[in-house]
Amino acid sequence: MTKAWKCDSLSILRNILKYQLKEDWFFDKQRSVLDVRILGIQANLYVEDKDTYKDLFWVYFPACRPFFARHEVFNPRNPSENRTFDDIFWKRQFNSTIVKEENVYDRMLLEYLRGIDNLLEAERIKNDLFKWEHDLWHL
Repeated sequence: MTKAWKCDSLSILRNILKYQLKEDWFFDKQRSVLDVRILGIQANLYVEDKDTYKDLFWVYFPACRPFFARHEVFNPRNPSENRTFDDIFWKRQFNSTIVKEENVYDRMLLEYLRGIDNLLEAERIKNDLFKWEHDLWHL
């Protein structure tokens, strides 16, 4: 006897509380700027009974941009502004925390650092990027 499985898509959508982005940071020699490209986006489902997040799927971000460009986002600070999801990603108007940096063992920060040490390491990586870009112009 097989069990029927019912998918409640609205409860799934309500429990997607955060997204993970995969980005590529690079130095553009033509324009002489440090630039970033979003490569992928992953939905993270909040599992209430375990109080954790479950990774759902990755989507190639450039393929989603037409969809994001068609859907507007409400701005409570300026209700007359027409802003789309694509604008938010392109202009980087979101909060984020670094969770991984390219390394020898291909490990995420959470795999070898916990708690405040994880956040401090993410902040160190962000500061290193800032210093590297700043040092390009100040020898």
